[in-house]
Amino acid sequence: MMKNNYVAVILISSILINTSCHKDDVKQDETPPILSCTPVALSTVSSFIAFGADLSATQKNPAFEYLVNSDSVHVRISSSGKVERIFLNDNFADYEIWIMPFSNSVYRIIYDHVTGVSVKEGVILNAGEIIGTVGIGNRTELQINKVINKSELAYCPFNFGTKEFIEAHKLISTSWCLQDTVVP
Repeated sequence: MMKNNYVAVILISSILINTSCHKDDVKQDETPPILSCTPVALSTVSSFIAFGADLSATQKNPAFEYLVNSDSVHVRISSSGKVERIFLNDNFADYEIWIMPFSNSVYRIIYDHVTGVSVKEGVILNAGEIIGTVGIGNRTELQINKVINKSELAYCPFNFGTKEFIEAHKLISTSWCLQDTVVP
């Protein structure tokens, strides 16, 4: 009888553990990131492609794309967070770096076209820290994606920028955001 009770307790415990500890049960953090630092020194920007600009007949630009005057321009993190993923781009010999601003965040801050990557996955960074240099073609991108229930949208970075971040960009142009959101 004692052995049967022991087996029953183990079985019930296993069921409770397996049904209550799924990643899906973890509450996602919808706290928006705060962009306080420009990803490149804006004095080096020679041109840009605005968020929401037409890239093709069916694709809008999901990022601020900065074209700069030198291949040695540093790329800095715009908002504090943890380096979630670093991977080589398929079509360019440079990298994409994903930052998660908070644990379980629905947001991803994506820096695309980065070379000389100076960070590793899992590292926590503060706004302004250097993550590498601009990628192929002297360019880099800042993209903010929100993912909820496998639905993903890119948001104009101005939605998350501090007053200083936005004003610094507007010294170059007032046309950084042509749309509020696009499908990346």
